[in-house]
Amino acid sequence: MSGGEAGHARGRLNVAVIFGGASQEHDVSVVSAQQLMDAADARAINVIPVYMDFENRLFTGPRLRDVAAFRPRPGGLREVRFAWGEEGPELLGPGLRQPVDCALPVMHGPFGEDGRIHGALELVGVPVTGFSASASAIAMRKDATKTLVQSAGVRVLDHVAVTRQQRGALGAALDEVEAQLGLPVVVKPANLGSSIGVGLAKARADIPALVEYVLRQDDLALIEPQVPDLVEYNIAMMWRDGEVVFSAIEQPKSGAELLDFREKYLSSGGTKGALPSEGMLSLTREINPDLPGELRARIHDQARRAFVILGGRGAPRIDFMCNRATGELWFNEINPIPGSYGFFLWEAAAAPLLYPELIAHLVDEAMRGTVKRFDDPVPQDAWLLPR
Repeated sequence: MSGGEAGHARGRLNVAVIFGGASQEHDVSVVSAQQLMDAADARAINVIPVYMDFENRLFTGPRLRDVAAFRPRPGGLREVRFAWGEEGPELLGPGLRQPVDCALPVMHGPFGEDGRIHGALELVGVPVTGFSASASAIAMRKDATKTLVQSAGVRVLDHVAVTRQQRGALGAALDEVEAQLGLPVVVKPANLGSSIGVGLAKARADIPALVEYVLRQDDLALIEPQVPDLVEYNIAMMWRDGEVVFSAIEQPKSGAELLDFREKYLSSGGTKGALPSEGMLSLTREINPDLPGELRARIHDQARRAFVILGGRGAPRIDFMCNRATGELWFNEINPIPGSYGFFLWEAAAAPLLYPELIAHLVDEAMRGTVKRFDDPVPQDAWLLPR
């Protein structure tokens, strides 16, 4: 009997936890997935680890549960693919036919969090947690996200976008930056997460090198004004019992002038590597900071508006920027699949939700809301071919 059949025999759901991928955040994905798989309630969920390598091939095997075996991936794995069988979704490989009830991506950045893995699973008909493929793609594009949430009444910073086609002639873009944004400015990729590639330009002459650096990793660079007296607030949310509910608010703290990837994820300046802990590994944070009631209400209102228009599924985290002196608040970005799924924020929520309960919610939502139909979708008055 396969592991999946054994899971079904015991009344458990077979949940494929997908992680890795050809992303700058591959390693963070591996660490986050180990935390999630360890936390899943083994009485209700049979975890099937599925690893995506740098060529976007899928593998499974018991060694995927050993984080020490990744160099960057373990050996002895079996290549697999998702398919639709006689009894529904399944994972197929040499000598393997394993039923799958749900897929739970724990992927950050391109080829995962951006909706591509969701699209592949939706085509097959595998129920998948979190945002849909289209909503994930929009959420990954920071400029598109800002435009959409602004239409829902959410405040965003102005920005100037620079494409790869413009990289050789930045004069007009630099003029626009100085005229509309002023200096200093922050330069960042439009499609990458976790502050990868983010840089601070204090003078016009600093901008071209930062834009060039970003465009080596991404096809679109965003330039935004630096928020003075900056403080950040992060909050996660989900639909539950017919309403949007919120996690605790997190206030990241950093001694650096700009919070970048190394500040967020690497311990000892990166010399020791990343080890599992509560999400952003070396980051000092304050959970549930003492905020004025009006500011807290504004964060909740802006987060609710953004969540509803951007996708309204899963348990994404929204990051806000605030001017500490004036109290002005701006939406920064949404993370459809936050590191460690932000479990530490949910455990500190007004109505605490433990990590196993968070995982159960994600799976239950996917099972109820993801249904593949195989009947003819074309209405009769649109038939052009014989039926």
